[in-house]
Amino acid sequence: MTHRLLMLLLGLCALIAPAQVVTTNPVIVQTDSKGIVITFHADQGNKGLAGLTASTPIYAHTGVITNKSTSQSDWQYAPTWGDNSAKYALTYVSANTWTLTIPDINSYYGVAAGETVEELAFVFRNADGSREGKTAEGGDIFVKVYPSGFQVVLEKSIPSQVVTNSDPVTFTAYTTSAANITISLNDGTTIGSANNATSATAQKSFSSMGDYTVTARATTASGTSATTSITVVRVNNSAAQNYPGGVPKMGAVTNADGSVTFCICAPNKQSMILMPSWNNYHASSATLMKYQDYNGYRYFWTTVSGLEKNKDYFYYYLADGERAVGDPYANLILDPYSDKYIDPKVFPNLPSYPVADVPYSVPLAWYNSSANSYNWKITDFKGVDKDQLVIYELLIRDFTGTNGQAYGSGTVQGVIDKLDYIKSLGVNAVELLPIMEFNGNNSWGYNTNFYFAPDKAYGTPNDYRRLIDECHARGLAVILDIVFNQSDGLHPWYQLYDIAENPFYNGSAPHAYSVLNDWKQENPVVQQQWHDALTHWLTNYKVDGFRFDLVKGLGDDSSYGTTYYPSTNTYATPTDANTNKYNATRVARMKELHKVISKVNPNAYFINENLAEEKEENEMAEDGELNWANVNSQSVTYACGTVGGSDLNRFYAPDDSRLRGSTVSYAESHDEERLAYVMTTDKCVSALRTNTQRQMLRLGSVAAQMLMSPGAHMIWQFEELGADQSTKNANGGNNTDPKTVVWNYLDNEYRAGLKDTYAALCAVRAAAPELFGNESTVTMNLSNLNWTTPRTIKLTKGTKEIVLVVNGNYTPASRAMDVPASFDASRYRVLAASHGTNPTLTSAKKVSLAGNCFVVFGTDDISSNETTISDITAPVDVWANENGDIMTSGDYNTMHVYDLSGREVRTTALPKGIYIVRVDATVHKIAVR
Repeated sequence: MTHRLLMLLLGLCALIAPAQVVTTNPVIVQTDSKGIVITFHADQGNKGLAGLTASTPIYAHTGVITNKSTSQSDWQYAPTWGDNSAKYALTYVSANTWTLTIPDINSYYGVAAGETVEELAFVFRNADGSREGKTAEGGDIFVKVYPSGFQVVLEKSIPSQVVTNSDPVTFTAYTTSAANITISLNDGTTIGSANNATSATAQKSFSSMGDYTVTARATTASGTSATTSITVVRVNNSAAQNYPGGVPKMGAVTNADGSVTFCICAPNKQSMILMPSWNNYHASSATLMKYQDYNGYRYFWTTVSGLEKNKDYFYYYLADGERAVGDPYANLILDPYSDKYIDPKVFPNLPSYPVADVPYSVPLAWYNSSANSYNWKITDFKGVDKDQLVIYELLIRDFTGTNGQAYGSGTVQGVIDKLDYIKSLGVNAVELLPIMEFNGNNSWGYNTNFYFAPDKAYGTPNDYRRLIDECHARGLAVILDIVFNQSDGLHPWYQLYDIAENPFYNGSAPHAYSVLNDWKQENPVVQQQWHDALTHWLTNYKVDGFRFDLVKGLGDDSSYGTTYYPSTNTYATPTDANTNKYNATRVARMKELHKVISKVNPNAYFINENLAEEKEENEMAEDGELNWANVNSQSVTYACGTVGGSDLNRFYAPDDSRLRGSTVSYAESHDEERLAYVMTTDKCVSALRTNTQRQMLRLGSVAAQMLMSPGAHMIWQFEELGADQSTKNANGGNNTDPKTVVWNYLDNEYRAGLKDTYAALCAVRAAAPELFGNESTVTMNLSNLNWTTPRTIKLTKGTKEIVLVVNGNYTPASRAMDVPASFDASRYRVLAASHGTNPTLTSAKKVSLAGNCFVVFGTDDISSNETTISDITAPVDVWANENGDIMTSGDYNTMHVYDLSGREVRTTALPKGIYIVRVDATVHKIAVR
């Protein structure tokens, strides 16, 4: 007789019959069992290896859990992943049925003497590891190993300990040798028995609500006996009772008296049980939740008293006795899949997932009464006006870590350590790619599962808060990228229903740009989740705004004109035309979301990645929203020295048919190809293709055309260093694999010069913000489709004026160019210029510029910020003398000097360059000339 062993065990019950993935012979595997046959049923579990034929080898990646394992993720004696040794090869038996024979556990695995094996652990795979056979939830497979000697185990025909109806439950007891077996209830009633047998079966209907203990007792002829029990909880449907106050609040809400009310919305469910750590994750009639039907949706809730302050607790929900889910509103998650791979240095003292206590691979909600307590240093931060934004877009995973490698090991602390570098660029905001709990640990973050929880792969919640606090201390706003068009598959509302009946998700999207699982945007509970998530991050993390991903997917389902099939909850194939055309429901939705964040912080930034037609985006702009403006294609064309298609006037919103000051324009983003990479390909003119100096100069002139255009702009991380690793796959799609960390590029004179160029251009903006706002007179001339005449921008307000001149020719030859200055030439001086150049303005208002180069002239009433650049008023003056010594006047406690790679350096005899000087809490950028 065989049976299936699941990954997760319920109490003392090791054998769970439904949906077999692995069966064993003998039925009960013991430490001294010989010739153990593991049968893998490939058409069960996640079915990752289903349908493979005998000609396709399957291997077991297998180890053991021993008494020395620290958790169920701590496998012992496992081979290196991908080991295709014969001992790990499975034998094909029949369609989707494969076997592995383990002659003896200790010798097969090489278990050391004195170490006791408690479980066998498996992941099945094909030869190259590209396909895996795991549990239905995607977890590892475990087989319980019992001690030698006489044993009895008990299984039941239902996967949960909860019974919600009077259908009979089958209980089967197995023994390791013939015995007299009885199966009884806690009141002593015998419900099944067998004599001189190795198994006994009983059926029982549970009609009355309560907790039941079912016990199997077995006694051999020699008098040896063994006993084991499991618990069954019979629950009725949840009872109707209004949430305290009458309006349900989802999540775990701490009440004034210290009690906590837990609440989840679950339409069409009849019962909901809170499964908490303080009850050892056991169901009981006492943890059955009540419900309130509110505005057409059902909310389950219960209030718990007696939880200690500042203590960690974990819980999940069990719906109708069969669906185990986390809490959509959890502020932190314990992940059964990915947490075990997080470095303890990144998240110290991370609790292990309680595998033995939770019979499902369900993300656990993590509750602590003080979870959102933090001692903020900066409590009144206010960023720049939205049209003055210069944003540094940043993916924590790839921003720091091992220099020169693509390990994806960046952390929040690593970003904190580089904040002075970011500040030295002159940007005034940092935009983080999504940090909400996402699937796995290696991701861009656009596969969100939980919208209220920061992902632990980068650090602790307070690490994120400290990052934001440190940004604010440096005058940097923090903007979060957030994904409301889709989620990954572990979101509780996705897990709670079959997709055809899911009230929160579509089985397929009605718009043409679907990724992962599409939300039903018109569902009011979904919208409440968005409102609450935005409020949470603004309030509990003090972020300064949001960038909304794929706004084209945020319209009502019906607004796309795509045929809906109710029986499957799916849509016909959507069209690009219907997705891209003006959509009033998107405008209304974004206005509503903007209203939500403005209520919390009237100055919060609101940025749409809509990339839609001007009518739609201008209506959003009239509401005070910003919209992304993608100028990558034109920037690539210009950078590569090609004339056609190189018009860069779109950096300025009115020349893109948008309201002035309403766009965040950019040359690069995480979604677009790197300019410096394309410049190394045959798409680029040969004069630039292999010449790093010319490449960096030309990229500097792209930066000048962007940053001297009025309005908000964005820099993608390492753009300022000429990062040149492709971000695309062969098919043109995004390559989301970890990218090389390139801090070593600062060691290259020309790349460091490009970085200095970005800093100088940002300094010009900071010196004359009124010229980059909405009231200056702007003359844009970035559309010259030849390289013989200059590209120019002129910004004028009153007596102040800035003029950019660019020589777009890709050859290094110098050319005398007219400068369209409005005032006498004697009033102008150089505010910024290409690295290594020193252009001058003649009395005839001409300038000689080499190809690929630019210069910015400004009138004499604009500060040049040549010596000291600091955005924070300080009582200490800092400057560099002609000998390269850092000089100060005023009282202070500590001073530290860093180069632009973040390395601390000496304070005297510094070589030429830009340095970050930190005097107490004040940061200065100092030029040594």
